[in-house]
Amino acid sequence: MPWDPYGNFYLFLKEAIMLIKVNLDKISRILETILISISVTILSVLAIIIITSVFTRYLGSSLYWADEISSNLLAWLTFYGSAYCALKRSHMGFGGLVASMSLINRKFLFVLSEVIVIGFFVTMAWAGYYLLDIYGDETLTSLTWIPLKVTQSALPIGAALFVAAQICSMPRAWDMVMKGSSAEDEEIEEAIRDAKKEAAQVMEAVK
Repeated sequence: MPWDPYGNFYLFLKEAIMLIKVNLDKISRILETILISISVTILSVLAIIIITSVFTRYLGSSLYWADEISSNLLAWLTFYGSAYCALKRSHMGFGGLVASMSLINRKFLFVLSEVIVIGFFVTMAWAGYYLLDIYGDETLTSLTWIPLKVTQSALPIGAALFVAAQICSMPRAWDMVMKGSSAEDEEIEEAIRDAKKEAAQVMEAVK
C-alpha cells in the first residue's frame, strides 16, 4: 500500500484536534468550578454586608466601609460572572440570525467575532495590569489597610479569565456554527433530553 503523506497528515491533524478538544473540555470543567465558587462566594459576602448594613443603620450605627466594599465586590462579581457567561456562551447575541445564514457566512462571522472579543479582552487585561502600577501605594478611603491594587485587580484577572473561558468554549461554539444551531437551540435540546430522561426514570420506577 503506497504511503500517502497528505492522508497521514490529515489523520495526524484530526487526532491533534480531538486531543485539544478533550483537554479543553477538562480545563473548561475546572474553570467552571472555579468561576462558580468565586462568584457564589462574592455574592454571599456581598449579600451579608448589605443585609448587615441595613440592620446596623436601623440601629443607628452604620458600617462606614459598607458602601465602598459593596461597590468593589459588585465590580468583582461582574467580571467573574461575565467570564462564567463566556464559558457557557450565554452572553446576549444574535444566535438565531447567525444560524439562519449560509455556512461560509457563519464561519466568517464566528472567526471575526472571536478575534474581536479575544483581542478586546487581551487589551483590557494588559491595560488593567498596567493601571495597577499607577495606583502605587494608594488604599481604599474607608479601609486604609486594603491597597487599591487588590480591589482593582478584578479588571486584569477578570479579563484574563474571560479570554480563557472564550478559548475553552470555542470548540463547542464552532460545532454549533457547523450545525447551524444557536445556544438557545442547544438549551432546548438539553431540556428535552433531561425531560425524556426523567420520564424514563419515572416509568422505570412505576414498573
